[in-house]
Amino acid sequence: NTRTPYLQLSNLEKGIYTFVLKVTDSSGQSSSAEVHVFVKPPTNTPPVADAGQDLAVALPQTSVLLNGSHSSDDNKIVAWLWQQNSGPSKVSFSAINSSQTNVTDLTKGDYEFQLTVTDDSGNKASDVVRVTVTQNKNARPKANGGGDQTVVLPVSVVVLNGSQSSDDLGIVRWQWTREGSSLALGKVVGGTDTSPVLMLTDVVPGRYVFRLHVSDDQGLGDEDTASIFVKPDPHLLHLVELTLNIEGSMLTQSQQESLEAKLALLLRDEAAIHIQETRVEERTGHAVIVFYVDQKGGKTVLSGPAVVKRLKEKLKQDSGLLELSVANIQTAVCQNNCSGHGVCDQASRQCLCEAFWMQDLISKYLRDGDSNCDWSILYVIILLFIGVLLIVGGVWGMVCVFQRSCVRRPRKRQKYALLDEEEDVAMIPPLTHKIVLSETDSDSDVLFESRKCKVNGDARNGHNKLRNGFAKTGRRIKT
Repeated sequence: NTRTPYLQLSNLEKGIYTFVLKVTDSSGQSSSAEVHVFVKPPTNTPPVADAGQDLAVALPQTSVLLNGSHSSDDNKIVAWLWQQNSGPSKVSFSAINSSQTNVTDLTKGDYEFQLTVTDDSGNKASDVVRVTVTQNKNARPKANGGGDQTVVLPVSVVVLNGSQSSDDLGIVRWQWTREGSSLALGKVVGGTDTSPVLMLTDVVPGRYVFRLHVSDDQGLGDEDTASIFVKPDPHLLHLVELTLNIEGSMLTQSQQESLEAKLALLLRDEAAIHIQETRVEERTGHAVIVFYVDQKGGKTVLSGPAVVKRLKEKLKQDSGLLELSVANIQTAVCQNNCSGHGVCDQASRQCLCEAFWMQDLISKYLRDGDSNCDWSILYVIILLFIGVLLIVGGVWGMVCVFQRSCVRRPRKRQKYALLDEEEDVAMIPPLTHKIVLSETDSDSDVLFESRKCKVNGDARNGHNKLRNGFAKTGRRIKT
């Protein structure tokens, strides 16, 4: 009503209003006056937070719903925030910025949660709610080893995660145990075998089986097994080990990168070097670089023996091509088939031949020196026997020839004739007594006696009997 002494206003908003009052008397005279109305925003009061009534739950229930929807404000609540103030374990909120949230992972004990609300003016208010978790009956924990998994070498560490194991109160003890059917190789890192997560290094191809045992604080436990299937490196037969004459602790990253570039230049064919591992040789402490080579694009991977052969040929021509001195180049695994008659020892790179087979000595000492099992021991023995026979026969033949050449020529056979009477008498040595010939002695007797007696003595050495008191001498024979 604008024609009364009193003006009533409604639906005012924040701002400045100006009103003009004009009054007129009975004679028609009038006067005016202005009035200003300042409309200010209403004075805002803080909101009222209400986190709900205190709650109590019993295990095995491990979750509870917190309701803060009864919070109020004179204007409008624009933000909600739930947080945990205390409790025996850390819980999880489904929605911390909502009026209602579901709290999980509760264990036995008392929890306190706080709700903070904010209105559109920035005013805040908080309220707390307490949750008591009790246990009527202890439940057995549930072990979870993480399930089976498959890894492909090379891999530095293998992880088994048992943190998904659960209990109505909480797990207080973890124990990982290697099963009897598991591979024995592989090292457990630190004390991870007593933690929820097991870490294993230095694994080899095969199957690893571990059993996880979990226990709660009241002694109840549960077990679960998990297997790790380790597959061999797909590039195992392509790997090359380059051993340098430098301590492993002295090799720098820049030297390794320079060596990688030089190897690519030596191999040509647009080769790409892939360094898989850099380690220290245990026996000597030298740096060992393990790598494989493929053509750029990765379509074709060069075989390990081919790479080793090519690098050896290049370094044989000039050993300083790589700047760093090279102690040895070989494949990561021995790929010598030992002529199909043996196996190659990985440590010594020598062939362990089967029965009745042996190393080709000519190849070993006069050629490339690669170990093999080319020779049959049976054939070697036969050849040695034949060789000994030939040597003995040759020596015997030479001895025979030598003996024949050294035999003297036979003397000419001398002819003999009887002496004349005069010559015979002249040949008779003088005697001290007179020798008388018997009248009955004939020339034939004399000749016979000469065959029986020696030239200058008797066959009986002077002890023969004398006939008729005379010694009979033999006739002399003229030559």
